[in-house]
Amino acid sequence: MKKFALLTPALVLAAAAAATAAVHIVGGGTPNSNNTYPFWGNYPAFRWQTMWFQSELGEAGPVTKVEWQIWSNSAGGLGGTFPNCKVLLCHTGIKAITANFKNNYGGNTPVTVFSGTYVLPPSSANQWMTVVAPTNFTFNNRDNLLIEVSWTGGSGGINPFKCRNSGPPPFPGRVYNSSSATAETGNVSANMHRYGRITIGPSGVAPTSLGRVKALYK
Repeated sequence: MKKFALLTPALVLAAAAAATAAVHIVGGGTPNSNNTYPFWGNYPAFRWQTMWFQSELGEAGPVTKVEWQIWSNSAGGLGGTFPNCKVLLCHTGIKAITANFKNNYGGNTPVTVFSGTYVLPPSSANQWMTVVAPTNFTFNNRDNLLIEVSWTGGSGGINPFKCRNSGPPPFPGRVYNSSSATAETGNVSANMHRYGRITIGPSGVAPTSLGRVKALYK
Protein backbone atom coordinates (compact mmCIF):
# COMPACT_ATOMS: atom_id res chain seq x y z
CA MET A 1 0.00 0.00 0.00
CA LYS A 2 1.31 3.47 -0.90
CA LYS A 3 1.97 5.94 1.86
CA PHE A 4 1.31 9.64 1.37
CA ALA A 5 3.25 12.34 3.12
CA LEU A 6 1.35 15.38 4.27
CA LEU A 7 2.03 18.64 2.46
CA THR A 8 3.66 21.10 4.81
CA PRO A 9 2.27 24.66 5.09
CA ALA A 10 5.49 25.97 3.52
CA LEU A 11 5.01 23.77 0.45
CA VAL A 12 1.38 24.78 0.14
CA LEU A 13 2.39 28.45 0.22
CA ALA A 14 5.14 27.84 -2.34
CA ALA A 15 2.69 26.13 -4.69
CA ALA A 16 0.23 29.00 -4.28
CA ALA A 17 2.93 31.56 -5.03
CA ALA A 18 3.86 29.69 -8.22
CA ALA A 19 0.29 30.14 -9.46
CA THR A 20 -0.02 33.84 -8.58
CA ALA A 21 -0.27 36.34 -11.41
CA ALA A 22 2.09 39.33 -11.36
CA VAL A 23 0.84 42.79 -12.38
CA HIS A 24 3.43 45.07 -13.98
CA ILE A 25 2.95 48.84 -14.27
CA VAL A 26 4.25 50.03 -17.65
CA GLY A 27 4.59 53.45 -19.20
CA GLY A 28 7.94 54.75 -18.03
CA GLY A 29 6.82 56.52 -14.87
CA THR A 30 4.05 58.88 -13.80
CA PRO A 31 1.68 59.69 -16.69
CA ASN A 32 1.50 63.38 -17.58
CA SER A 33 -0.86 63.43 -20.56
CA ASN A 34 -3.55 61.45 -22.35
CA ASN A 35 -4.35 60.24 -25.85
CA THR A 36 -7.47 58.82 -27.47
CA TYR A 37 -5.76 56.54 -30.01
CA PRO A 38 -6.48 53.87 -31.10
CA PHE A 39 -10.15 53.82 -29.98
CA TRP A 40 -11.71 56.93 -31.47
CA GLY A 41 -14.52 56.40 -33.95
CA ASN A 42 -14.14 59.71 -35.77
CA TYR A 43 -12.03 57.97 -38.42
CA PRO A 44 -13.10 55.44 -41.08
CA ALA A 45 -10.35 52.99 -40.13
CA PHE A 46 -7.30 52.77 -37.93
CA ARG A 47 -3.99 50.95 -37.54
CA TRP A 48 -1.85 51.67 -34.48
CA GLN A 49 1.21 50.25 -32.74
CA THR A 50 3.24 50.92 -29.64
CA MET A 51 5.40 48.79 -27.38
CA TRP A 52 6.75 48.38 -23.86
CA PHE A 53 10.33 47.59 -22.91
CA GLN A 54 11.45 44.22 -21.56
CA SER A 55 12.83 46.04 -18.52
CA GLU A 56 9.29 47.14 -17.61
CA LEU A 57 8.13 43.53 -17.36
CA GLY A 58 11.13 41.50 -16.30
CA GLU A 59 9.24 38.21 -16.19
CA ALA A 60 8.49 35.43 -18.65
CA GLY A 61 5.06 33.85 -18.77
CA PRO A 62 1.62 34.02 -20.34
CA VAL A 63 0.24 37.53 -20.82
CA THR A 64 -3.29 37.28 -19.43
CA LYS A 65 -4.40 40.92 -19.31
CA VAL A 66 -3.50 44.31 -20.79
CA GLU A 67 -5.13 47.32 -19.15
CA TRP A 68 -5.07 51.06 -19.78
CA GLN A 69 -6.25 53.79 -17.40
CA ILE A 70 -8.59 56.68 -18.21
CA TRP A 71 -7.17 60.18 -17.73
CA SER A 72 -7.83 61.65 -14.29
CA ASN A 73 -8.68 65.17 -15.51
CA SER A 74 -11.68 64.07 -17.56
CA ALA A 75 -15.25 62.97 -17.07
CA GLY A 76 -14.27 59.60 -18.48
CA GLY A 77 -14.42 57.80 -21.80
CA LEU A 78 -17.47 57.55 -24.04
CA GLY A 79 -16.72 54.03 -25.21
CA GLY A 80 -17.52 52.83 -28.70
CA THR A 81 -17.94 49.91 -31.10
CA PHE A 82 -15.14 48.97 -33.47
CA PRO A 83 -15.96 46.31 -36.08
CA ASN A 84 -13.34 44.23 -37.90
CA CYS A 85 -10.99 44.79 -35.00
CA LYS A 86 -7.75 42.91 -34.46
CA VAL A 87 -5.46 43.15 -31.45
CA LEU A 88 -1.99 41.66 -31.93
CA LEU A 89 0.92 41.06 -29.57
CA CYS A 90 4.44 40.50 -30.84
CA HIS A 91 7.96 40.11 -29.52
CA THR A 92 10.32 42.62 -31.07
CA GLY A 93 13.96 43.55 -30.72
CA ILE A 94 13.64 47.10 -32.06
CA LYS A 95 14.53 49.97 -29.75
CA ALA A 96 11.86 52.42 -30.91
CA ILE A 97 8.74 52.36 -33.10
CA THR A 98 9.29 53.29 -36.76
CA ALA A 99 6.92 54.41 -39.54
CA ASN A 100 6.82 50.90 -41.08
CA PHE A 101 4.31 48.64 -39.34
CA LYS A 102 5.83 45.35 -40.55
CA ASN A 103 9.37 46.37 -39.68
CA ASN A 104 8.27 47.04 -36.14
CA TYR A 105 7.72 43.30 -35.68
CA GLY A 106 11.49 42.94 -35.77
CA GLY A 107 11.29 39.88 -37.98
CA ASN A 108 8.91 38.06 -35.61
CA THR A 109 5.38 36.85 -36.28
CA PRO A 110 2.62 38.66 -34.36
CA VAL A 111 -0.05 36.69 -32.51
CA THR A 112 -3.71 37.64 -32.89
CA VAL A 113 -5.13 37.85 -29.38
CA PHE A 114 -8.49 39.36 -30.38
CA SER A 115 -10.46 39.34 -33.63
CA GLY A 116 -14.02 40.53 -34.12
CA THR A 117 -16.23 43.43 -33.12
CA TYR A 118 -14.59 45.23 -30.23
CA VAL A 119 -16.90 46.95 -27.74
CA LEU A 120 -15.31 49.45 -25.40
CA PRO A 121 -17.76 50.39 -22.62
CA PRO A 122 -18.16 53.92 -21.23
CA SER A 123 -15.79 54.67 -18.38
CA SER A 124 -15.07 57.13 -15.60
CA ALA A 125 -11.95 59.09 -14.66
CA ASN A 126 -9.06 56.93 -13.41
CA GLN A 127 -10.89 53.73 -14.32
CA TRP A 128 -8.76 50.80 -15.46
CA MET A 129 -10.03 49.39 -18.75
CA THR A 130 -9.19 45.86 -19.90
CA VAL A 131 -7.99 46.27 -23.48
CA VAL A 132 -7.48 42.57 -24.09
CA ALA A 133 -7.30 39.36 -22.04
CA PRO A 134 -5.13 37.02 -24.13
CA THR A 135 -5.14 33.25 -23.81
CA ASN A 136 -2.52 32.44 -26.45
CA PHE A 137 0.56 34.64 -25.96
CA THR A 138 3.57 33.90 -23.74
CA PHE A 139 6.13 36.65 -23.13
CA ASN A 140 9.75 35.48 -23.43
CA ASN A 141 11.30 38.20 -21.21
CA ARG A 142 14.05 38.74 -23.78
CA ASP A 143 12.41 41.05 -26.31
CA ASN A 144 10.25 44.13 -26.03
CA LEU A 145 6.47 43.68 -26.22
CA LEU A 146 4.62 45.28 -29.14
CA ILE A 147 0.86 45.74 -29.29
CA GLU A 148 -1.10 46.52 -32.44
CA VAL A 149 -4.76 47.54 -32.79
CA SER A 150 -6.62 47.89 -36.09
CA TRP A 151 -10.28 48.30 -37.05
CA THR A 152 -12.62 49.59 -39.77
CA GLY A 153 -15.98 51.30 -39.47
CA GLY A 154 -15.77 52.24 -35.81
CA SER A 155 -18.12 54.50 -33.90
CA GLY A 156 -17.63 56.16 -30.56
CA GLY A 157 -16.33 59.22 -28.83
CA ILE A 158 -13.24 60.31 -26.97
CA ASN A 159 -11.53 57.74 -24.75
CA PRO A 160 -8.61 59.57 -23.08
CA PHE A 161 -6.05 56.99 -21.97
CA LYS A 162 -3.14 58.01 -19.75
CA CYS A 163 0.31 58.26 -21.30
CA ARG A 164 3.66 59.95 -20.83
CA ASN A 165 4.96 62.34 -23.50
CA SER A 166 7.72 64.18 -21.64
CA GLY A 167 10.38 63.44 -19.07
CA PRO A 168 13.41 61.17 -19.05
CA PRO A 169 13.98 58.85 -22.03
CA PRO A 170 13.73 56.33 -23.48
CA PHE A 171 10.33 56.47 -25.16
CA PRO A 172 9.15 53.55 -27.30
CA GLY A 173 6.98 55.84 -29.44
CA ARG A 174 3.92 54.95 -31.48
CA VAL A 175 2.82 54.84 -35.13
CA TYR A 176 -0.71 55.27 -36.49
CA ASN A 177 -2.64 55.50 -39.72
CA SER A 178 -6.14 56.95 -39.42
CA SER A 179 -7.46 55.98 -42.85
CA SER A 180 -6.58 52.30 -43.33
CA ALA A 181 -6.46 49.21 -41.11
CA THR A 182 -3.96 47.58 -43.46
CA ALA A 183 -1.67 50.53 -44.21
CA GLU A 184 2.01 49.69 -44.57
CA THR A 185 3.22 52.95 -43.03
CA GLY A 186 1.95 55.63 -40.68
CA ASN A 187 2.75 58.72 -38.66
CA VAL A 188 5.25 58.38 -35.83
CA SER A 189 5.06 60.11 -32.45
CA ALA A 190 8.48 59.51 -30.94
CA ASN A 191 7.79 60.88 -27.43
CA MET A 192 4.98 58.58 -26.43
CA HIS A 193 4.74 55.92 -23.73
CA ARG A 194 1.33 54.35 -23.04
CA TYR A 195 0.65 53.93 -19.32
CA GLY A 196 -0.87 50.62 -18.31
CA ARG A 197 -0.88 47.36 -16.40
CA ILE A 198 0.20 44.05 -17.87
CA THR A 199 -0.59 40.84 -16.03
CA ILE A 200 1.73 37.89 -16.54
CA GLY A 201 0.62 34.51 -15.21
CA PRO A 202 -0.42 32.46 -13.52
CA SER A 203 2.07 30.14 -15.16
CA GLY A 204 1.04 27.01 -13.28
CA VAL A 205 3.36 24.67 -11.46
CA ALA A 206 6.79 24.17 -12.97
CA PRO A 207 8.00 20.63 -13.79
CA THR A 208 10.58 20.92 -11.01
CA SER A 209 7.78 21.64 -8.55
CA LEU A 210 5.91 18.57 -9.77
CA GLY A 211 9.06 16.58 -9.15
CA ARG A 212 9.21 17.79 -5.59
CA VAL A 213 5.56 16.93 -5.03
CA LYS A 214 6.06 13.48 -6.58
CA ALA A 215 8.90 12.83 -4.18
CA LEU A 216 6.42 13.03 -1.30
CA TYR A 217 4.70 9.86 -2.46
CA LYS A 218 6.37 6.73 -1.07
